[in-house]
Amino acid sequence: MKCFIDTSALIALADRTDQYHARASRFLQAASAAPEFHTSNYVLNEVITRLRFTAGVHIAVEFAESVRASRLYQIHPIDQRIEGLALAALKKYADHPLSFTDCTTIVLMEQLRLTRIFAFDEDFRKVGYLLLP
Repeated sequence: MKCFIDTSALIALADRTDQYHARASRFLQAASAAPEFHTSNYVLNEVITRLRFTAGVHIAVEFAESVRASRLYQIHPIDQRIEGLALAALKKYADHPLSFTDCTTIVLMEQLRLTRIFAFDEDFRKVGYLLLP
């Protein structure tokens, strides 16, 4: 299985108190033998920042290091070209409450030809992506 993994799913996996933790964990366990999760340095930034304030700095760092070391995740850098395209996506989807990071995700998913996203953010479904689980 090849898909993008967004902030909400990573937070749910890391934080046992998150409302989606059980669903995210079950989905990860049920995933194919060799899941391939794509994400970005912007998404990882959001995850580390949020976990730092909700779960503590040690949990945030430990989780980020585990993602970076894992073969399950491919972390793509967001460069200036993607940022420019993300600004265009932000304009295109002005009627949706997408963050700038969400728009970088949309651009990256288009470039990687991904249609599925492991996330709990309904806005991705509203702009045409298949939301997992």
